[in-house]
Amino acid sequence: KTSIGRGCCKVSKKQKKISKLASFCFVLTEILVLVAVLILNGNDVVNPPIPAIIIIIIIILSIHVLMQLWELKVFLKPDSGEKFSLTVQGSHERKKSRHRRTMYGVTVSDEVRVDYDRNYEGILVYFRKVTSSSNSGPYCQPFLLPFRGWFTFFHVLIALTLMICTIIIYINYDDYKDYTYLSVSELGTHPLVLPLLLFVTLVLQTTAVVSSYYQAEDYGFCLPLFCIGYTRWFKHTTAYTDMIQQNIQAKHGQRLQQEGEQLELAIRRNTQKTQVNDVTYHDVGPQTAKRYEDQIVLLHILLAQEHDQACKEVFPEHSIQNKGVSFILTAEEIEALNIHAEQAMETAAVKTDDTVTAIDTTELVANSTLSTVTV
Repeated sequence: KTSIGRGCCKVSKKQKKISKLASFCFVLTEILVLVAVLILNGNDVVNPPIPAIIIIIIIILSIHVLMQLWELKVFLKPDSGEKFSLTVQGSHERKKSRHRRTMYGVTVSDEVRVDYDRNYEGILVYFRKVTSSSNSGPYCQPFLLPFRGWFTFFHVLIALTLMICTIIIYINYDDYKDYTYLSVSELGTHPLVLPLLLFVTLVLQTTAVVSSYYQAEDYGFCLPLFCIGYTRWFKHTTAYTDMIQQNIQAKHGQRLQQEGEQLELAIRRNTQKTQVNDVTYHDVGPQTAKRYEDQIVLLHILLAQEHDQACKEVFPEHSIQNKGVSFILTAEEIEALNIHAEQAMETAAVKTDDTVTAIDTTELVANSTLSTVTV
């Protein structure tokens, strides 16, 4: 399955930074605890009942170190050539799904459903990462993700592995069992230390999973043995997309709102069920579908106008060449546009404050004059 969204939990940039810091702290503490387990095992303080658990701990440590080194690399040297596509979502988002039931190799039901989810924000301008190949099937989509897109899945796998290891060791260590037949080299001087340390790492890893999900953007996973794959391409919003969205809403907001309400009413009235070649389709009629497509076309025309104007202000070469501006931008170009957007919004905020102050001063002078006349 492939989807485009912002996840179940919408977090601000500040919350995302806090989650990154929390994830780093939890993972670092977990690494230290796992290293302590290896050191204590070398000193015969704790010995696992299954030697393979030490190998598993070493693998977990290697994955954690690799992920942290990659995060450090991205932080110190981000990929400025990474490309994103600027797009816009209207009052509704069309989502197509298919459900097929088979029995003994024979399809007993096949249903295609097209849902139109309402966007109560009216419109949403955002960036989406451009992949190297757009013709890949749904099961290959996770392999088009950046390496960081797999980190949430890795964290979940590590948490499940630690849970299984903790349960196995806890079951093997019984307080009421006689271990006199085992030597210290086989059992360790403090056999209960290992399950306790693994339980601590499990708690730390669980919090790391939550923090990783909160900060995740483009992410996914793939389980070929179970024919399961999921990819979510994130809707990246920045200061530039906020500025473009505000400009469109300021100029055409009332018209777009009315069109969105009328489209919502048309979707409710014209949703129908048809059957073609033993396949059941749940969708709106052709007129409503065309109305939805016309709205998307209109929004992209408005987006192109605002984007073209902003790019010609930031990149003078576009004005000289007198040609249209592409919706596909690099991370470096987006950063330049973000700086321009932040400056423009700060200037607009200062003008608004000056206007309010001028109005207050005018009212004060008028009231003072009125009082003088009355006296």
